[in-house]
Amino acid sequence: MSLPEPLRVAVVTPYYRESPEVLWHCHHSVQSQTHPCTHFLVADGHPAAAVAGWPAEHIVLSKPHADNGNTPRAIGSLSAMNLGYDAIAYLDADNWYYPGHIESMVGLHRATGAPVCTASRTIHRLDGTLLYADVTENDGKQFADTSCMFLTREAYPLLPLWAMMPTQLGPICDRVMWLAIQTRHIPTAHNSQPTIAFRTQYKAHYRIAGEPFPPGAKSTAASAGRALAWWNALPEEVRDKWMRYFGSA
Repeated sequence: MSLPEPLRVAVVTPYYRESPEVLWHCHHSVQSQTHPCTHFLVADGHPAAAVAGWPAEHIVLSKPHADNGNTPRAIGSLSAMNLGYDAIAYLDADNWYYPGHIESMVGLHRATGAPVCTASRTIHRLDGTLLYADVTENDGKQFADTSCMFLTREAYPLLPLWAMMPTQLGPICDRVMWLAIQTRHIPTAHNSQPTIAFRTQYKAHYRIAGEPFPPGAKSTAASAGRALAWWNALPEEVRDKWMRYFGSA
C-alpha cells in the first residue's frame, strides 16, 4: 500500500494515575520527535488536569477498565485511524522515545514496505537511569513490546483486537498482539538500534542486570502464568474461536 509523504503519525498513550512528572517526560519525548507526530493521551478513568493544556489529543474515559491499558489503547487507535493518520505508534506512559524514534520507524517502513515495524529498546530503573540495552528479549521476531510497535494502514485490521482481547490476557497483551501479527502473516521489519526507553518494574530485568529488585517489583512469570492458566482452563472450542480471531485475515 502506497502511503503519502510525509506520513501523518499518531502516538497513542493510555494513562492511569501516573505522576505529572512521568507523564510530562513521556509527552515531551513525543513532542521532541524529528518527524512530526500527534500525541493521543487517553485517560483510563483518571484524567490529569495538566494534560488538558498540552498540545495533544486528550481523550477521557469515564471509568477505568482494568485491562492493562487495552481499552484506552484501542479507543486512541481508532480515533487516530478515523482522523486520517497513516501510522500509529504506541508509548506507555512510563516510557519515552529517543528523538529519532518515529523518523527511524517511518524510514524502516519506507525501505522495507513492512506494515508493522518495531524498534529496539533500552531498559531503565524506576528513576530513569540506564540498566542495559535489550538486544535479546525485544527482538522483533519472537516478541515486541507494545511501546516498540509502529503500525501502518495495512495493519489497521489489528486495531480492534486491543479492545476485544479478553481482560484476563491483559498482562500479556503485547504477546497476544504479536501472535496475531504472526498468525495473520503480516510482514514486519525491525530496527536493531534502540530508540525507546523502557522504565521497568519487572524483576527479570533487574536480575539480568545483577541488581536487587526495587520495592514492589513485579514478576513477569507470575502475571503471565495467571493469564495462561486462565487461557488453558477455557473449553477447547472457546480457545479455538479466539485463535481463529487472532489468525483471521
